[in-house]
Amino acid sequence: MWSSRRVALAVAVLSGCALSGSQWEVKDRPLTCEEANRITYRTIEAMRFRVSAVEPAAPGQRGTIAASRPVRGAPGQTQAMTATIDCAPSGVSVEVRADGVLAPQLELQRGFYQTFANVQAMRIAEAELAAQVRAGTAPAAQQRRDLKVVLQPRPGAAAKLEFPFDFAAAGVLPVRIDVTNLSERTYTLDVAQVRLARADRTRVPPLPPREAATRLAARLGVDAAAIAEALAARELQSSELPPGAQRVGYLFFPLDDYTGGRLVLTDRESGEDEGVRVQF
Repeated sequence: MWSSRRVALAVAVLSGCALSGSQWEVKDRPLTCEEANRITYRTIEAMRFRVSAVEPAAPGQRGTIAASRPVRGAPGQTQAMTATIDCAPSGVSVEVRADGVLAPQLELQRGFYQTFANVQAMRIAEAELAAQVRAGTAPAAQQRRDLKVVLQPRPGAAAKLEFPFDFAAAGVLPVRIDVTNLSERTYTLDVAQVRLARADRTRVPPLPPREAATRLAARLGVDAAAIAEALAARELQSSELPPGAQRVGYLFFPLDDYTGGRLVLTDRESGEDEGVRVQF
C-alpha cells in the first residue's frame, strides 16, 4: 500500500501542470474521457455533494455533472455546483462552478482541485497495487491468495457513467461485479446464483437482460431489442476462473434498498461451493 508520503508525492506530480496557470485549474490532464468522468464523479462525492444529474463527456462532446450539498450551519439551505468536462487532443479539462448568489466560487475551485488530485493519485496507487496482487508481486502484507469479489451498485445518476439509460426511472439497478481468482485453485462462477439482500433478508435474483430492457423500453419509448443487446454485451457471464483470472460485468436487479450481495463459486476439483458475501 502506498504510504502517505508517496501519495503526497503523486499528488504533487499530478498537480504540477496546473500550477503554471491558474492555481486551481484542472487542465489538460492526460486522461481518457471515461477516466475523467469517473474521477470527477468520485471527487464530487468525496466533497459530500449529492449528484443529481450526469451527462458523460465523450470526444467532441462536453460532459456535465450537477450536484448539491447542505450548507453547514444553515439548516434548509443547499449549495449547488456544476462540473463541466472537456476532452481534447491536449488532454482533459474540468471546470467547476458554484451556482447561486454570492456562491463561494474560489473555495469550491480550490477544494475541487485538491480533492481531484488526491482521488487521481489514489486511483493510480490502487491500480498499481491491484496489478501487483494479480501478478503475485505485492508486498507480503498486501498479497492475497483467495477470491476477491467486488459488488458496486450504480444507483441513480451513477448509472449514466456506464450506460446511456435512465435505469432509476425504469425501476432497474445495475450492479458492477468484479471477481478475481487470486488462489491456486480453479473455480466456476454461476451468475444465476447471484443474489442481493434487502434489509428484511429477502434474497433477490437478477433480472434477465431482456426483462430489464423491457422495463427501460417502456419508460423511454424505444426499441427493447436494441436495449437488450446493449445490456447483454455488458452482462457478467457464467464462466470458469482459473488461477489469476478476472471476470468483470454487470447484472441488473429490481430497484430497491439492498444491504449486500452474495456470489457462489464452485471449486472445480472438489465440487464444493464457496459463498462470498459483500456488504454495501
